Amino acid sequence: MMDDKFKLLAALQQIDNIVSLLEDNEWKDYIYQHLSPVRYELERQLANLTGTNLYTKIQRTSNEDND
Repeated sequence: MMDDKFKLLAALQQIDNIVSLLEDNEWKDYIYQHLSPVRYELERQLANLTGTNLYTKIQRTSNEDND
């Protein structure tokens, strides 16, 4: 049986797969507009599940790149 973390990670991977498949699609921007909220919601749920604050993680990575 799949746990919640695995399911969220698998769903995020599927979004990445869709984006890859539609690279040359004429209407990709329209489709991406609808995928973006789904991606962010999945990332939010994953962060809540794992106790990871994505904003802090992104900010820390950004600061390390500037050093």
